Amino acid sequence: MIDLNHIIDFATQLPHPSDIGLIKPSGGFNLAAALCGLGAVFGMTQFLYYSDDSKRIDPWAKPENYE
Repeated sequence: MIDLNHIIDFATQLPHPSDIGLIKPSGGFNLAAALCGLGAVFGMTQFLYYSDDSKRIDPWAKPENYE
């Protein structure tokens, strides 16, 4: 099994993103951030679903044994 103790130890030493100014903590629910997150998840699922060629239906495609 993979030993993750060294990764966890390293991660506990990293500063919190709010400490270095990457994010600004808010006091309440941020609707804009929630909508952006939902949009990103929806876009990712659409990309993963439609990137699979086995599910693609092409109405202009000809059958394999078309003469």
